[in-house]
Parts: sequence; structure tokens; C-alpha cells
Amino acid sequence: MWQLLLLAFLVPLAHKDSRLAIQRYINTYYYKYISVSNPGTPALSRKGSYASNEELPKPTPLMITPEQVKNYDDRPWRPFRWPYHQTMSIFKLDINHWLDMDKYYWHYIEEKKRVFMKYGKQNIDWLPGSEDACTELMETVLQHMIDRYPLLFTVLIDKKERGRVIRNELTKEILDMTLPLKEHPLVYVLMMAKEDFYVVRKDPNDGLHHLVAAAVPFPGGSFDILTKIGKHLDVIHEDVPYYKEKLKNSMERWFLRLAPNLPVERASWYISWDHKLKMSNVYQVPEVVPDLEETMKLTPPGSFNVRVERQTLRRLPKSQAIIFTNHPVFYSLDEMKDEPMVPSLIRKILYEGPGDIIKYKNFDFLRDHLVGYLDKVIEDQIDKGLISKDQPVKTLPTYPFASWAQTDFDFVNGWNNPRFDGRKPDYSEQAKKELIYSND
Repeated sequence: MWQLLLLAFLVPLAHKDSRLAIQRYINTYYYKYISVSNPGTPALSRKGSYASNEELPKPTPLMITPEQVKNYDDRPWRPFRWPYHQTMSIFKLDINHWLDMDKYYWHYIEEKKRVFMKYGKQNIDWLPGSEDACTELMETVLQHMIDRYPLLFTVLIDKKERGRVIRNELTKEILDMTLPLKEHPLVYVLMMAKEDFYVVRKDPNDGLHHLVAAAVPFPGGSFDILTKIGKHLDVIHEDVPYYKEKLKNSMERWFLRLAPNLPVERASWYISWDHKLKMSNVYQVPEVVPDLEETMKLTPPGSFNVRVERQTLRRLPKSQAIIFTNHPVFYSLDEMKDEPMVPSLIRKILYEGPGDIIKYKNFDFLRDHLVGYLDKVIEDQIDKGLISKDQPVKTLPTYPFASWAQTDFDFVNGWNNPRFDGRKPDYSEQAKKELIYSND
């Protein structure tokens, strides 16, 4: 392992030809001797699970440097299903992907700081009695980042049970997590990871699961922690279509059965015409944006984004708290237009999906603006032979990931969309310019 670390540090200093040779060696060594799963086939994570008596394995080290992160792309999500049914739609989480890394890391961390400075307890709060769960979460996130990204997070001081001091090599921040803590554990969590975090615990009084702590800077809509903290799952999900009819009874039972070594992930999605993290334009309110429809129609359809809410669930072994993470990822319609069946699936769901889902996600508000574009790219796919005219619209076999992600992976740049030749544009600066409304 020490040889691999040394080579990784030498890469930026070497001549171009030498860099390529060193990187090829690192990739070969990594794949042959370190990797415990095949990252080139993300859909494989849907199959199987860890045995009930096994400990959750440590994540595999991913030997990328801060410089390499600048072009690193995460797994390409395509969570489009047809027929569309409202289910939990969960599958096994490869622990390597609990807290993923990509080129937008800096943007997300900066935006977290801005949101918390401006909105405070609307987006971060905790109840008395949740301290042990939040501390265990902090320690779990810290250990994951050190194990998974050894070149991105450096331990400077290790006081064992008294905590550690680390340097975030991406932001250059020193995080002192030794006891007594200077900040709440959730603050440290948010300075290490891009994700939103919800901490859920079983209430001994009613035997049901309640939200006891949360740090949610990127809800996408008008989610206010002050109205959710301490509440039962039913209250938190009361606006979700078909929750009472299809999910309510099974969800509480499922939470009771969730074991620490059986983490899962899922993804949901909607469409908007921005890259904003706290409040997507599609969920804006008339009081703030009275001309929302006119504003929406100014954006070319191909520039609209599918916002994927990538979510994970895992139980912490000591506190038994359940940790729910959410991480928004954006994919423009243009970047997916040549992917077989994807435009057809999106069009089908926008117009023929369950009625309450269409209203909940505001599909009826924007679909007529997008349909001409979608029809055109579908015709183009037929002309190119990517799909046939009478081909039934159905879920991709690689669901919930892009079809090209089966084989296209390299350990430096991540999953490269062939459309961009490994250089997908970084929308971070554009996202900052989009913050124009009072509740952004």
C-alpha cells in the first residue's frame, strides 16, 4: 500500500509520459489487489447483500488526489421507471458509495456554509438526547472519508477515544474533532461530506421512528426542519403521494428490520431549469416569483435538468439510529438525449405517470414546454437506429444507472459520459449566478 501512496503523490510532479505510466500502474494495482467490487458495473450493487452475521466491510481506498477530483464524475443515475409505481425501490448499497466524491465537492461545501449562515435552524437542528447518535454519525463519516479517500483527508493528530484532528485536503480546513467538541457533531459532518443528513430514532414511548436531528441545506423545496424535527415518519411524509396507501405500513416495519450491515440506496427525481440546491425553481412560490411560468419558458428545453435525489439508509451499530442521506445530482436533458430510451421514458412519465405524482413534481407545469424537444430527440434516436419506432417504453436493464456506465470507468475521472469525452462541463459557477430570489 505504501508504494501506491508514494506513486500517487508523484503523479503531479512527473513528466507527461511518466505520469501516464504511473497512473496506469496505479489503476492496474488498484483493480487487481484492492478493489472489492467492480466499479465499472454500478448496477451490480443491486444484487445480493451482506450476510446477516457479517460486519459491514470497510470502504475500498480510492486513490484520487484533490487535483484529480476537479474532473471526477460520480455514477450516472438514470432512475426512470416504466411502468411507474410508487414504491421504496431500494437496493443494496455498496459501502464504497455511501458518501461519494465528484468535481462539485467544493461547490456543495461552500453552498452548505451559505445556507446555514443565512437560514440557521430552518436547515439544521437537533433534539436533546440525540447527542450520542450525532456523535456516532460524525465518527462514522470521519472514518469513512479517511478509509475511502486517503489522499483527500489526512489525520494530523489521533487521540484515540478522545478524537482526532484532520485536514480536509480539498478545502484545506483543519477539523478538530477531539473532546470536548468545539461544535455540534453535525457541523463537522457537513464540513466533510456533500450529503444532507437525517437522524431517525425509535421512540421508546410509542415504538415508532421519529426525526431527532437533521442537517438539510439542500431540500430542493420548502422543507423546513423546524416543522419536522421530533415528528414521526408519517408526518414527515404526509405530502408524499400514495404514502398512506402504499408505503406507510411497510416503511415502519422495514425500519425495524434494518440491520447495521445492510445499508441500502435509492433515487427519486424531478425536473427543473436550474442547478440550485436549496430551492429549485420548479418549487418556487408566487409570493417570491410571480412570473414563474414566463421565467421557465425563457430557458431552452435542452438546458432543463433532471435533479436526481440520491438517497441512502443505514443503521449505526451503537446508537441504533437510522441515518438517511440525500444528495442532489443534476443531468441536463441535452446530455442524455442520445441515450437509448431515456427521452422516451421521461416523456412517458411526464404525461402518463400517476396523476398525483405528476402534480406533486409539477410535471404538468413544465411538460408542454419540453414535449417538442423530447419528440424531436426521440425521432432522432429512431433515425439513428438507437431505438425502433414501435419499441415498447420500459425501464432500462441497467436501472437506476445509465446504460453506458456498464463498462466505461477509469479510476481518475470516474464514470465518463461518452458525449463529453470525459469532460462534462462543471456547472458550479453557473449555479452561483442563479441565486437571485430571496429564499434561494
